[in-house]
Amino acid sequence: MLKQFSTILLVICLCSCQAQKTEREIEDEFVKKYAPSDLNTYGFTLAVDSKVPEVHQLLNDLELNFYFYGNKKEYQKKSARIIELDPNYPSGVLMSGFYVQDPEEYKKLVTKAYNLSKKTTLKSERDLIQAEYSLLVEEDYIKAQKYFQKVVDIYPDSAAAIWSLGMAYYYNDEYDKALECYQKSTELIHNLPKGYEFISVMYYQKKQYKKALTYLELAKKHGAKTKNDIYFAEYEHIAYYKNGLYEKTMKSIEKAKTYGKYFENSESLKKTYEAAKAKLDSIQLLKI
Repeated sequence: MLKQFSTILLVICLCSCQAQKTEREIEDEFVKKYAPSDLNTYGFTLAVDSKVPEVHQLLNDLELNFYFYGNKKEYQKKSARIIELDPNYPSGVLMSGFYVQDPEEYKKLVTKAYNLSKKTTLKSERDLIQAEYSLLVEEDYIKAQKYFQKVVDIYPDSAAAIWSLGMAYYYNDEYDKALECYQKSTELIHNLPKGYEFISVMYYQKKQYKKALTYLELAKKHGAKTKNDIYFAEYEHIAYYKNGLYEKTMKSIEKAKTYGKYFENSESLKKTYEAAKAKLDSIQLLKI
């Protein structure tokens, strides 16, 4: 009886120790079990909920590509490889849609990722996908903030998590809170161009155009590329225009239009070019 009682106590003790583990510890153990030993997270640190070792590195590679304006073809190649290796990995499905231009098609991918995430074993994965779904499909920005915050609580050292929380504040027009998140993301990864880009956007929204231009140039210094992101291209030229750099705006847009059909057909680039040309023509007339 005494031996049986001791065994029961031991089991209870072990279960108690397991229950006391934090979500971060549980997820770190999962990654340690399934990720390759030489995994490079590039400082993003978020767990990858896949039992396929190669997927762990590929997903981190996609994050690097996104935040550092990497090559589009390389991104698509790696995202396709993730789907091939683990077609039910939610974040793989979500990130495979990064270059999808049709908003409705992109929402379908977000919804698919959301449905797949219901079976995921990691809390951060479920919360991230729920946050993205709330942000992009439900357009419930407060709900998205709550879910992103849960991920930040588990991964306070993740620039990707804090940057994503910033997006939920940005969508809800809470620019000061969003700015804090983007600033924090650049403190965690000092050369993070996506962080500096959105610091710039926040200052633009606050009508502090000179500061917006300063951080725009900082984003470009750290690797932001017009050619690799049409949304960055559209914002870049609006920021130039608002700072009175009309000639630079026009020349830069002319160059951007050589980057492909999306650039060539962009209504935003077209309108910014026309506005800059009108301003420049007006200035030249005054000089005559």
